[in-house]
Amino acid sequence: MIGNGNQTYQTVIELVEAWRPAKNYGHESKFQNDLSDFLDEELNKQNDSGMGDLMGGGGSGGYVVSRERGNSRGDVVIDDTVGIEMKRYFSNDQKKKLRGQLEDYADNYPYVIALACGIDDMDGWRELENKFSNRGGMGMGMDQTEFTFIIKDRDNFGDPHDFGGGGGLGDLLGF
Repeated sequence: MIGNGNQTYQTVIELVEAWRPAKNYGHESKFQNDLSDFLDEELNKQNDSGMGDLMGGGGSGGYVVSRERGNSRGDVVIDDTVGIEMKRYFSNDQKKKLRGQLEDYADNYPYVIALACGIDDMDGWRELENKFSNRGGMGMGMDQTEFTFIIKDRDNFGDPHDFGGGGGLGDLLGF
């Protein structure tokens, strides 16, 4: 499973990097739902187009994409192998909590993605990234879990051609 898990992990990383939140949501849970729906659709495509090709068999499906499941209750979990912890507008006061969550994830998933949808504390984010990156091995636990840190720039939320409901200034000003 771990060998297949690494292929799944690499595919999930590519998909998370390609994912564009539909809008600048006011709550982290809405970002989680958006990402979960996107990953479920892309990982389980039944045709030979798009990201399905990344999985070799054209996206035969069968991936379980779940929300807040398992012992560590990952924000989004793929096949109980890849755990994703998401933070909306990561800030300094979230750093200690995220560190604890990632340590918990390491006991439950061999592959972990920390995902910031907007970031207010780049120094704290980099500090955690340096602490957790380059540890990867096989299995679970702090010395075996492989971590990836991804940032979604809030300027890239929403459809760039949708000026009405795509997040950004219009949403902030209430129109």
